[in-house]
Amino acid sequence: MRKIMWRLQRFLLVFVLSCGLLVMSARDAMAAEGAETPAPLRMGIVPFSSTQALLRVHRPLRDYLTHTLGREVTIYSARDHEQFFENMQKGYFDIIIVPEHFLPKAVSNGFIPLVRYRNSFELLLVVRKDSGVMTTADLRGKRIGLPDRLSLYYIVGMQWLRTLALHPGKDYLLSDQSSHMAGLLAVDAGQLDVTVTGRPLWMQLDPEVRSRLRLINVGHPELPSLTTLALRDLGGDELARLQAALEAFPDHPDGKRFFEETGYGGFVPASVADMENARHYEGLIYQLMMPVRNASEDAPAGEINH
Repeated sequence: MRKIMWRLQRFLLVFVLSCGLLVMSARDAMAAEGAETPAPLRMGIVPFSSTQALLRVHRPLRDYLTHTLGREVTIYSARDHEQFFENMQKGYFDIIIVPEHFLPKAVSNGFIPLVRYRNSFELLLVVRKDSGVMTTADLRGKRIGLPDRLSLYYIVGMQWLRTLALHPGKDYLLSDQSSHMAGLLAVDAGQLDVTVTGRPLWMQLDPEVRSRLRLINVGHPELPSLTTLALRDLGGDELARLQAALEAFPDHPDGKRFFEETGYGGFVPASVADMENARHYEGLIYQLMMPVRNASEDAPAGEINH
């Protein structure tokens, strides 16, 4: 009888303690639910490559900002430049990484330029190593690939081809590509004779594919590189923290790896001159977003003098 009573007391003690733990766990869970966790920062990157490639390349930057800011950063892109442009205007992003010709509209939609990559935008031609194309004189009659119509490479590429008195459908066959990487792979596969790219994109190309291709530097004037901007609505304190984090990134191990792999060369402050130089693109952007009436017609004119 005494043994039975002892077992009953032990059972009751365990039961009470268990109930207490359950109450504490529920209280802790309610407290955790009540705590405010800042929403993730949405970083939008213009789709100059596939979404998978953009995520892979920018993972060190995302991880660094998440750790430094104490706030999760998620990366987004879009199907094409036009969808990205529209999403940017609709406020889908808190941080964006965009080319120069997107700057005026980004600023008018509440974004503040923070930093841009040190390397300059440059136009390079890519051909197979066994290609007969050696100079720009060899482009006539060739299949030339250009990326998305809203990309800076398309705009600059079309303008540059015009300076050579070459017109699509007449002097060469123009092939629109979904991205830079698509164009590079098409040249590798023999589906294109020539495509255009920039040095960072060239460096991000698979080494085995790169070994079968050759660059031709056409000596085009260099333009400012991609700029990182953030929404003014994030607030002064958050913007200051983000600015400081970005400026320190090149010296961080994640940053050193990022810039070594991409060739972007580090960060420099975004300048007022970048904005002024970009303003002449505003009308051109909307012209390019209009449906193409004829697959062989030229891109709208737009001078680039800086």
